[in-house]
Amino acid sequence: MTAHDFARLAEHAPVLLAYFDRNGQLTWANAEWRTYTGIETFPVIATRAVHTDQQSALEKTLMQMLDKPKKLSRELQLQRHDGEYRWFQLLLAPCLEAEKLCCIAAALFDLTDARMIEEQMMELNDSLEEMVEEQTRHLKQANEELKATQSQMLQNEKMASIGQLAAGVAHEINNPMGFITSNFNSLGKYLQKIAEYLNAQEQLLKTTATAEQQAAQQTLRKKLKVDYLLEDSNDLIEESLDGAARVQKIVLDLKSFSRVDRAEVQAADLNECLDSTISIIWNELKYKVTLEKDYADLDPLRCLPQQLNQVFMNILVNASHAIEKQGTVSIRTWQDGDNQYVSIRDNGSGIAEDDREKIFEPFFTTKEVGEGTGLGMSISYDIVKKHGGEIKLESELGVGTTFTLVFPRGGISEEEDSS
Repeated sequence: MTAHDFARLAEHAPVLLAYFDRNGQLTWANAEWRTYTGIETFPVIATRAVHTDQQSALEKTLMQMLDKPKKLSRELQLQRHDGEYRWFQLLLAPCLEAEKLCCIAAALFDLTDARMIEEQMMELNDSLEEMVEEQTRHLKQANEELKATQSQMLQNEKMASIGQLAAGVAHEINNPMGFITSNFNSLGKYLQKIAEYLNAQEQLLKTTATAEQQAAQQTLRKKLKVDYLLEDSNDLIEESLDGAARVQKIVLDLKSFSRVDRAEVQAADLNECLDSTISIIWNELKYKVTLEKDYADLDPLRCLPQQLNQVFMNILVNASHAIEKQGTVSIRTWQDGDNQYVSIRDNGSGIAEDDREKIFEPFFTTKEVGEGTGLGMSISYDIVKKHGGEIKLESELGVGTTFTLVFPRGGISEEEDSS
């Protein structure tokens, strides 16, 4: 290709082509450029027809090429002969002679239509994203509410099932424990009579038997450890009766905890509710918790005892889990003219500040995956609210946590109960 052919190709190329000299002057432009800008006379300043907001940036770009010749690219707006501005991709390439910059070649490609389509697509995409996000938020909220409601229903059904099981267990255990206790009491009386008989027999032998017979009898008594057996049998009977009494108390506490036979609103003593709950979960506490109780005399509270037991259980179990090795859980109750209060404090790991605001949200948990559902405190919050009360939280990392439950002195009103 000859130089003439190349010049003709550049002149009639379907893109805007131009040359800039070292002084920042536009010294030549092809027909496409001249037709677009309406500029026919050269040289002109390099920023001629460039949008005023972008002239300074173009001048800096040209100066960069004078200092360090290399290919550069940028987007700018170029004014058309009729006054309209359109977006172009500007490509700059240095022309060197003897390793010195002699001029800068420029090519511009119209981006306006593509940018308009891109902007429309972005606007449409943003609109669609907002719609999707809005729908997703609604669906997520509805799903969480549904899951929370379903979980609470399942929890209530579970507690009711536990109550029914407790009633059956209480009935099945109380009957055999009754005759076991009665039999041990009778056995104790029988052993007393046997001991009296043996003592009377020994006294009779002292007056009727020979010395050799008495010695043989004493030797046999020692060999068979009769005195030890009589003494130890009494101890065994006392321990067995104590164990039977403890079993009966656990059964009564389980029945009291579940309240299956009294699921309606009733007057209950919060101290008794706490004690029955502690008895049921004692195995969770006894190995690492020192329990401190400070109970005040409380008036009976109109409430749903089974549900309050569930609240106490959730808080006490969480307190135990917050204690890594050994610690203290303190329970305090009191009342004033308006309210009754239950405070449960532990000296465990505490709750982080960011987590305190979310502790009552459904499905939020600080436990490891598989160790908690995140529903215990949410359900507890709803139960306390149902009783017209409030639940307060104070916690500090490394110091411990205190939950304070506040109930109206009268408990659930008759209007709330009927609703």
